[in-house]
Amino acid sequence: MLTYEQFVAVLLNSIERRGLNVAYTQELLDTHALGRSLTITCLPDGYEDDQGPQEPPLRAVIAFRWSPEFTIFSLRGGDSLGDIERMVDERLAQARTGSSLDVDVTYTIPLQSDQCRDIELVTQIARSIQELHATVTSPEHLVRIETVHLFAPGRAPRVQSMTAHQTWSLDEALYDPELLSDTFDELCADLQMLLELLALRYSPDELRATSTPNEEFVAGDRRYLKPPTA
Repeated sequence: MLTYEQFVAVLLNSIERRGLNVAYTQELLDTHALGRSLTITCLPDGYEDDQGPQEPPLRAVIAFRWSPEFTIFSLRGGDSLGDIERMVDERLAQARTGSSLDVDVTYTIPLQSDQCRDIELVTQIARSIQELHATVTSPEHLVRIETVHLFAPGRAPRVQSMTAHQTWSLDEALYDPELLSDTFDELCADLQMLLELLALRYSPDELRATSTPNEEFVAGDRRYLKPPTA
């Protein structure tokens, strides 16, 4: 099984080959359980992360969590699993026949104030995004759309946010750098195409004006690190 460092190196190589517009990264270590996580935020080509503490309104985030047992398995192999089976979760028992890891891609969709107040219109937007994505990807990787609704006292219901989610499940690729590279190349190509198509539906002025669809909330400082891989 590939190590965490090898896994990340393959991902970064695919990102560089595709030329994704990376805004920033966040790499975290759980000092208690020793799990790791990495998120990489990408913007459409030509856009800059210049909104200060506010997140870019249209963005895609690649994210995964590398559990502690993956580190043990990748460094010591399957023989090391017997002594720690009782201390880890169900995924460890399955690791005897093969580990599995999900890489999630989340797209944040900017909405105008009038769109946030029209629930039916938001439903139409969600369907149109899925139809748009279906033109550039395979059916098993089609995004699912999620919305967060706000029901404030004395106010009309509104949509607080809209996101599109994609999950790439990795099994055999965790053991094969070439297969992993092919998978990440496909992921990056899919991400770039959908981001560009979404950007075409919004002018730059609109993107700058919709830092958040919910005016009642004020964005706080970003909480992320910039490791050397950024």
